[in-house]
Amino acid sequence: MNLLEYSLIFMVISFIPCLYRVIKGPTIPDRVVALDAMTTVIVVMLGIYSYVQESVFFMDVALVLAIISFVGTVTIAKYLDEGVVF
Repeated sequence: MNLLEYSLIFMVISFIPCLYRVIKGPTIPDRVVALDAMTTVIVVMLGIYSYVQESVFFMDVALVLAIISFVGTVTIAKYLDEGVVF
């Protein structure tokens, strides 16, 4: 196994506490932060997998997922702060 495969294994291991916090989180902001961390881990995993497979398609998917995650996190944070999105 090479270093990239070890890093993918490490990303899967780091995904588990995030999943636990999303399910068991005591408050909604904790769950939002954990969900944002999960999407960050998925984006990194897609980037590594894209490099291993030598395919730019996965990088496009990672970029779209990162943008959607950012917009979603900002929207939820605004809703939790003000009670309204628009």
